[in-house]
This record gives sequence, C-alpha cells and structure tokens, in this order.
Amino acid sequence: MGQPAHVVSASQALGVFTAPPLGVLVFLAIPTAEPIGDPVDVVVPLASLADAVRDLGTSGMDLNALPRATVTPGASPSVLHLPPTEGWQMPIHGLSGDLIPVIDQASEEFAQRSAGLPPRSQEVIANEIWDRPAFAGLPLRVLHAAHRLGMISNDRAKVSAAACGPWKRFSTPRGQIFVYQHGPAARLSLHVVR
Repeated sequence: MGQPAHVVSASQALGVFTAPPLGVLVFLAIPTAEPIGDPVDVVVPLASLADAVRDLGTSGMDLNALPRATVTPGASPSVLHLPPTEGWQMPIHGLSGDLIPVIDQASEEFAQRSAGLPPRSQEVIANEIWDRPAFAGLPLRVLHAAHRLGMISNDRAKVSAAACGPWKRFSTPRGQIFVYQHGPAARLSLHVVR
C-alpha cells in the first residue's frame, strides 16, 4: 500500500511521521485552519494523506475516511515507535549552510569508492559513511536525509540537535529528523526522563 504515515494531532496542527528509506524517521507539522476537535492518532498511506491535503486542505479533510496502512515491525526506524515528546536534553545549535560541505564531501567519497561495484558492496560503503558521527554526534545519515528532503540547504537557517535516551533529534525550520541508536552507544546515553 506504499509508504505509511503516522498522523497525530495537536490543538491546531497535524503532526506527520514517516520513515523514508534513509534509515531515519521524519516529522513534519501541517497547520490547520481550525482547531482539531477529537484527538487523532492514525496510520494511513502517505500518498492518500498527500492527496487529501492537496484536494481538500486541512480544514475539509476527514482523516477517518482515509484508508488505514499496515506497518510491519522491522529493524529500521518505523512509524510504529514514535520518539518521546518531552525530555530532550543538551541542544546544540548550528547553521544549515555549515553542514552542506560535510554532506557534499561524504557524497563525493561514496561516489568515488562505490563506482563500478555491485549493489551489495555499494550498500556496505554507504552504511559505513552514513553511520559516521557528524554535527552534534548525529549520524551523518541524518544530515544526508535532511539535505535530500530539502530540510537544509546552503543558507543561514538555524538548526539544532538534541538527545533523549537512545533517540537523537535534528530540528530545522522545515521539519525534524529522528534516529534511534542501537548498541553500546544507545545504552551509554540512557537516562531517566521525568
């Protein structure tokens, strides 16, 4: 049924979480013209949600009329497990344009090292590069995803990174990207959230 989207409501916005094939969880807020009555928490096909927003706008859309999406649990980020809403610590701030050279350098390295290799070998190289720590300790894949999705560009937009247990968040004016750390690094960063 295509890419799923987990939609939750706030007082006057819809929060949309989706997991593109980049190893991250992406969040976008869609403002609504009117306050949302009953709380919304549904998983729908992303394409159906996009069509409804385009055709009806957020004020005329009935999320309950959209088909439901089935999500199979897996090892990669999933819309089944959303990041915490509170308890984010140690924000580190930066500028979007300062991150672009790091992403460009990593993309160039990937292109050089993977040229002519079979897809499986290219995937191994990509994972090695994109798992490297970058801005504020975020895996480079987070910055790469933000760039690919148009959330950062070569400008002076303010960005920030924060952590909450094994979750890391990258915030931009255009949306947020989350990643969940596994292994020893995740265990070392666990803390009590009150």
